[in-house]
Amino acid sequence: MTVLSSVRAAFEARRREEADELRAELWLSAAPSRLIRAAADRAGLMPSQVLAQLAERVVVSADGTVSVPPFMLSR
Repeated sequence: MTVLSSVRAAFEARRREEADELRAELWLSAAPSRLIRAAADRAGLMPSQVLAQLAERVVVSADGTVSVPPFMLSR
């Protein structure tokens, strides 16, 4: 495999990955915002990192119920 074909393959893999990504701007009311900021402060993270970790752990049940099991934030 040449360097050019390796670069091309990496570029294509990244494009496929981007198609599955979600980028969003989120506005929270005061109460949930304070909770997210407090959790971020305790863990030494940015609020956006806390939200990303929450999103990674979302579980949707067969009846459509959305939940996040308890977990420890990680850096």
